[in-house]
Amino acid sequence: MARHGENIRKRKDGRWEGRYIKGKDSDGKTHWGYLYGRDYAQVKQALIQKKAESSYYLLNGRDPTFSMLACHWLRSMEQGVKPSTAAHYRYTLERYLLPVLGRYRVSELDEDTLEQGLLAVFRPEDRSHRPLGAAMARECLVLTRRICKYGAHLRYMRPVEIVVRLPRPIPRATQPLNQKEQTRLEASILARPTARGLGLLLCMQLGLRIGEVCGLQWRDIDLKAGVLSVRRTVQRICCGGGKTQVILQSPKTPSSRREIPLPRPLLESLNALAKTQGGSGWFLSGRAEKPVEPRSYRKSIKALLKKAKVRLVHPHMLRHTFATFCVQKGCDLKTLSELMGHADASITLRKYVHTTLERKRKELNRIYPAMRVKTVQLE
Repeated sequence: MARHGENIRKRKDGRWEGRYIKGKDSDGKTHWGYLYGRDYAQVKQALIQKKAESSYYLLNGRDPTFSMLACHWLRSMEQGVKPSTAAHYRYTLERYLLPVLGRYRVSELDEDTLEQGLLAVFRPEDRSHRPLGAAMARECLVLTRRICKYGAHLRYMRPVEIVVRLPRPIPRATQPLNQKEQTRLEASILARPTARGLGLLLCMQLGLRIGEVCGLQWRDIDLKAGVLSVRRTVQRICCGGGKTQVILQSPKTPSSRREIPLPRPLLESLNALAKTQGGSGWFLSGRAEKPVEPRSYRKSIKALLKKAKVRLVHPHMLRHTFATFCVQKGCDLKTLSELMGHADASITLRKYVHTTLERKRKELNRIYPAMRVKTVQLE
């Protein structure tokens, strides 16, 4: 029998049941929520909290799954982000988050459920994927927070505060190419210049991203003024169902759209190549139909490194090499950050500038010069 005015009753199985109004839909229909417990006082306390939450946040009574909510959020986000960003969100959801959290109703999503679910995403017991690194784990956490915030905005759920410990980042051991390696690589490429070889030098000597080199057209290179303009990028993105596609889009950020003066040796090589290639169409392919995609160009870079007998590094490390070399030669950070297309010089310094043991030794010797030690003779 229900306690008068409390919506709490004792069931036949001996448990206590509390009922509260979760919300009302657009037709005015009431949607009820239920709580169960072995103890009357426990159910009453939980019921008071639920009633307060439903009253304060004015939940609309709808109870979609996390998967449905994530789809609504993604559709709303797609209008304001680049296709590559939307594709990355979709991949992260389908690959990691939805298999664990997708089946839950939003009414079930409290802090404990979400945090335990994220831990299962970070370290899956069924080995559905490898344990996530720090970067992807943070991406999953951020996406979950944004989707839950969107659900609270639509009044599907109350706001939640998700606090979970992320995996520790593992420092990368790879170092940029040193000056000897750069010289050897440059000599190997200039001995027989090709578009793909000079494209590698654009990464190593101008700091271009691989997608920016793939998106380069001859009309972006002003050979008379000696200026290269970065106007687009090529990228392969996930489009669902395990399929991918190559897209052409604007550079990564507004700051990435930039003009870069060409060093004299590189400009001379580009002039010579333009005469043999015709100086029109896509820079790497020399054709007007379509550009070379990054996946194919990575293989070319690997082959060029092997040919020059230079240590194999990831293509993006060529961009790190450019930043580190510029700082070692005294380039100021503001100029360097603009050359690399960064909005903030702190990004350049924090992520792209590396040092070496020789550089550390040189600086310490400069700070603490050799001192003459006077011998004191004791009588």
